[in-house]
Amino acid sequence: MRFSVADVFAGCGGLSHGFVRTGMFDTVLATDIDGAALETLRHNHAKHGSNPVLVPGDIRDLAPSDLGGLLAPVGLDREGELDVLIGGPPCEGFSQNRRHEVVTETGDRLYLRNPLDSSDPRNDLFRYFLDFAMLMQPKALLIENVPQMITAHRGATVAEIKRTLGKVGYAVSWQVLNASHFGVPQARRRAFVVATRSDVRPFEWPMPTHGTDSKTLRNLMPIVTVRDAIADLPEPTDRELGRRAVSNYRRAASGYALSMRSDIGTPMNHVRRTPGDRVLARLRAMKPGMISADLPAHLQTKSAYYNSYGRLSWEQPAKTITKSCNYLGSGCFGHPVEDRGITMREAARLQSFEDDFDFLSKSEPHIAKMIGSAVPPLLASALASRIAKAIDG
Repeated sequence: MRFSVADVFAGCGGLSHGFVRTGMFDTVLATDIDGAALETLRHNHAKHGSNPVLVPGDIRDLAPSDLGGLLAPVGLDREGELDVLIGGPPCEGFSQNRRHEVVTETGDRLYLRNPLDSSDPRNDLFRYFLDFAMLMQPKALLIENVPQMITAHRGATVAEIKRTLGKVGYAVSWQVLNASHFGVPQARRRAFVVATRSDVRPFEWPMPTHGTDSKTLRNLMPIVTVRDAIADLPEPTDRELGRRAVSNYRRAASGYALSMRSDIGTPMNHVRRTPGDRVLARLRAMKPGMISADLPAHLQTKSAYYNSYGRLSWEQPAKTITKSCNYLGSGCFGHPVEDRGITMREAARLQSFEDDFDFLSKSEPHIAKMIGSAVPPLLASALASRIAKAIDG
């Protein structure tokens, strides 16, 4: 028997995909404002036997009872029937990367960091998640967000979550986890809140599997690097050719790369982008791991992002893959040695999406948003396994 999981703010389904790929969960419902992202979720979850009810649209237009009613066909509409409720409310309201554009008198564009704004309506979206949780009272629930959610507004957000769920008997805990400590080739830090009902076992947080154990200083498995993640991928194409039956992976492959490979042909979403002359000049002046601040003065960028136009390093995990990973000017998304940005398939590999996970959009910015907004499935799987242990029996 597989446990049921409903995914709110699902996007393309990175979080629920991590649950499903453990073999212990079945996605029964997914909601998101992006209907095309939900179709990507449906397409890929079907490969694992899940056929979730999709609810496209703004969650603020839904009453909690509406969501419960949608679960009636699978017999999960009654209080306490759903096993797990998961979701990652949009993080922009909490994120330290919130910026606004300023155009100076000389025409330069600067992107300045905004302070956290308690009036940002996106900060309230977690309350809709709590409304659903209070109505459905699943055995466990999981909320994902940026680390600033824990400390924002002097901890008021997590205090409210703990207070609200504590009223109906949930035990609530939270931690900030680094994806690279769980086999993801990316130094991505994210906050997670886990709550379990009083009638299930206590939840135990997963222990890191990669890097160095901070308590015992014991060496674990090596951190997965960019080289481990993407060096075996085929030469990118100049346009999307669709899935082809013949696989042309490069021979040398790490254990991580082998675990990501598809057995149904050449991966999709692996298209080369040719940068403009100015960006190309910056890339050619960069060694692996360099950022724009390391460039000569005449190639410096006016962007306020300190690591804009940076190159990835072969021997380190990637920096955080964001929803703008298709744009070199918004982060460290340059290929380690080739004079181009990373392809969307390379970005997906760095997020731990397998090569047979297809992103169903003809728009590269849309694909980048789906990839960069997702929880790395490998990290999600580590959490899912511990949640399954808590609610089993």
